[in-house]
Amino acid sequence: MEGTLKAPTNPGDLGGDCWVRFRDVDGLKVSGGGTFDGQGEVAWKQNNCAKTANCKALPMNIRFDFVTNAMIQDITSLDSKNFHINVMGCKNITFKHVTITAPEDSANTDGIHMGRCNGVNIIDTNIGTGDDCISIGDGSQQVTISGVTCGPGHGISVGSLGKYKNEEPVVGIFVKSCQITGTSNGVRIKSWPGMYAGTASDIHFEDITMKNVSNPVLIDQTYCPWGQCNEKATSNVKLSEISFKRIKGTSATALAVKLACSRTLPCEKVELGDIDLTYSGNEGPAKSECTNIKPIVSGKLNPPGYLPGVFNVKKYGAKSDGSSDISQALLSAWKEACAATGSTIVFIQKGDYALRQVDLVGPCKGDITFKLEGTLKAPTNPGDLGGDCWVRFRDVDGLKVSGGGTFDGQGEVAWKQNNCAKTANCKALPMNIRFDFVTNAMIQDITSLDSKNFHINVMGCKNITFKHVTITAPEDSANTDGIHMGRCNGVNIIDTNIGTGDDCISIGDGSQQVTISGVTCGPGHGISVGSLGKYKNEEPVVGIFVKSCQITSTSNGVRIKSWPGMYAGTASDIHFEDITMKNVSNPVLIDQTYCPWGQCNEKATSNVKLSEISFKRIKGTSATALAVKLACSRTLPCEKVELGDIDLTYSGNEGPAKSECTNVKPIVSGKLNPPGC
Repeated sequence: MEGTLKAPTNPGDLGGDCWVRFRDVDGLKVSGGGTFDGQGEVAWKQNNCAKTANCKALPMNIRFDFVTNAMIQDITSLDSKNFHINVMGCKNITFKHVTITAPEDSANTDGIHMGRCNGVNIIDTNIGTGDDCISIGDGSQQVTISGVTCGPGHGISVGSLGKYKNEEPVVGIFVKSCQITGTSNGVRIKSWPGMYAGTASDIHFEDITMKNVSNPVLIDQTYCPWGQCNEKATSNVKLSEISFKRIKGTSATALAVKLACSRTLPCEKVELGDIDLTYSGNEGPAKSECTNIKPIVSGKLNPPGYLPGVFNVKKYGAKSDGSSDISQALLSAWKEACAATGSTIVFIQKGDYALRQVDLVGPCKGDITFKLEGTLKAPTNPGDLGGDCWVRFRDVDGLKVSGGGTFDGQGEVAWKQNNCAKTANCKALPMNIRFDFVTNAMIQDITSLDSKNFHINVMGCKNITFKHVTITAPEDSANTDGIHMGRCNGVNIIDTNIGTGDDCISIGDGSQQVTISGVTCGPGHGISVGSLGKYKNEEPVVGIFVKSCQITSTSNGVRIKSWPGMYAGTASDIHFEDITMKNVSNPVLIDQTYCPWGQCNEKATSNVKLSEISFKRIKGTSATALAVKLACSRTLPCEKVELGDIDLTYSGNEGPAKSECTNVKPIVSGKLNPPGC
């Protein structure tokens, strides 16, 4: 069809429920670029279905009944009196490059409605009507909707379901890569309350862009238009295996995500993943609301809301005024999240929050995410914090800490009280964060600022990763190590930026299988293994890999340090590779005479045995003439130490760069600048 077919304007001139019907055809193709013009304007004024449930249905533009192996392509359906296209009992039918148009106020002009079909594909199609762009009725199976633009209208809907007796299951609905604009709903599933039984499962909405859409993500099992049912009843339609993923854009309503499921048949296996919907109206930020459902949450979730699975501290009384302590609210949210089954999120949205000391303790029943978008502020007076840290995560498996927020230790007052440089018996100040006996964890996209002591302490953990973490404190803030670890196995520190007043990273006894990659360090004291040998019964350090890092303006570069005249220990299989130094003092250093502030016998020898160590492909500039110093124990000389492709320059007034080695015979390969050793 290349021309335009025009229907009678008076619906009474059309017999039956449609204008053009294709029935019992196999191998049908409808194409040509032409238009089916339903001329529905007169009929829309006669539509009284909003007033009575027994209204007379007006004729549809086109019906496809029991059609198989069909292609409907490059046609337009215009101004239908009722549904534009109805697809019933069809198999393997595709709609491609179809245009469907009717005014926004034309009632019941659904774009494409289907029922009891198998294998329907709607591809690269443009629909704007006065009702659902696409509605998927009972018995629909294996439906794919892709590349559809929808709007105006009521969005893309599964249902309504449960209105009639003996409805067939809906299974296998895939809606993806669509754009919805200016509609009264986005993607939704709807069923009638107090009516008939049914099921709908394996339904997936993915990669959808919303523009000024009301109710962008919606499950509505209380669907009752025009008061035609008992709204207080419960739906008898069971919904399961449903996902909403990668849905982004703008909501025209503050309630952007609403999942209202049946009381007697709660929704099951529903997943929300990477939702990013914003609302800019006067009703506050975008919200979520869930009833009779515990969705599985993954990736970004905006709005967060008070979903089962998301425990917003504001629900528990937290205020983002920067002065009201939220510790009790946070502990309450954590306790409930930890006790809930499935994946949960403790959520702190943007804003400033005062927080005293908290212990966030497991074990939890499922994976748990601590999602911090705001800024937590510690008391400035360290005496107001009990214990050795401010925020502690302990005995948690499957922990994730993320959100882009900040732990602000407000350490300036405390640093002035730090007297550890004068006495070995000084009182330790509180750290920002401790991870104690945490397993299978991801710490990502957070900032630790101005801790009173160590920023992050990792103790007894297994399989924990730090990625895109920022740690910042002034260069003169004592003991503010970035990340310190001990007795851990499987620590990864990746693409992280650290600048503090002490070691960027310090690796204590018992650390095994540690990988540090893509770290920028400075100011501070560099990246260190140790100090070791200070305490009795220290455990071996084994398998440390530091690679592809940049160190700038630090007092040390990469180093291994142990105390002289103290306790025994071992450290082996340690490798520093592909490191760039910029104006770094002591770029390459083994220091087994480490004795800060005169707290030991510097003339004694270290009892820590070092072996299987390599420094390879280390280049850049040294701030000290002594660029490579390997000072090993007299009684336990270092073994199997390799220097390979070292290129460090010094431009100060103490002559060219130098190397110095004691109690070690390094294996040398490739370039070695400075030479020495």
